[in-house]
Amino acid sequence: MAEAGAEEFAEFGAAALDSFQALFQETEHLDHRSNDVHARELLGDLLIDLMHYAQHRGLEFNDILAQANGYYLSERNSPDIYAIGSTVQLQGPTADETTLIGRPARGTVTGIHVPHEGPTEYYVHFLGETSSRSILAADLEEATPFPATSTTKGIIDDPLVAEEALVEAVTRIGRADLSGVPPHQDDLNDRQALLEALVTWNGMDTRDVTDLLLAEVEQRLAPVQAETPVEDTALSPSQLAAQDFPIPLEQGLAEHHPGSRTTPQSSAPASRRTGPHR
Repeated sequence: MAEAGAEEFAEFGAAALDSFQALFQETEHLDHRSNDVHARELLGDLLIDLMHYAQHRGLEFNDILAQANGYYLSERNSPDIYAIGSTVQLQGPTADETTLIGRPARGTVTGIHVPHEGPTEYYVHFLGETSSRSILAADLEEATPFPATSTTKGIIDDPLVAEEALVEAVTRIGRADLSGVPPHQDDLNDRQALLEALVTWNGMDTRDVTDLLLAEVEQRLAPVQAETPVEDTALSPSQLAAQDFPIPLEQGLAEHHPGSRTTPQSSAPASRRTGPHR
């Protein structure tokens, strides 16, 4: 199914008003689909009830409304709003500081917050971080699209998908090494292609990229290592080299590079555009 557009989203809203109107006999005569006055009346009544619902649940309606406005602007492809899923990069002093310490300056927009007062904020996922960071709009600019990368699973042109696919491939290679069997050639090929693409797109050294992803690989290998005798869990230098992860997987990032992993400032809000109807 093709991704829904603004017209289809509007129809979803109209259907919601149809259902709301059907709850009350005194509104049967209203025709919100063709009469602007009727539409305003029904929309106002629905919003009032939603405010009561939010208060009853202990939710802040204005915050929800501000975030919804951000998604709305994104779906309208507003020129001054970065859409969810778009690639962005840090700019100005923030970008300089980030690059200086070997951190990625490019990322993917995962959420938007448009407050009633103050600047727009974006939730951006950067390579290797477990949660998205809140970044002011003034500190961001549009980034070059992620290069389409051929893998054994197909073409990948999304940095989020590429990161996950690389971690999965390296994890499978690590599991094979721990089990004493040769890794699958498809995994080796995917690892090389995806690593090169992420290194190029982020403009970083290979070692810096592998350092950022090491913790996630370690976490996924932990169950396998727990089931393997201690003397058999250490990967040989040749095995690590084959994975392009030159640091022993059983040793964490903090141990080798204290302070190198940025603590995420906030979690990204889940997009409302992930439902089955999308």
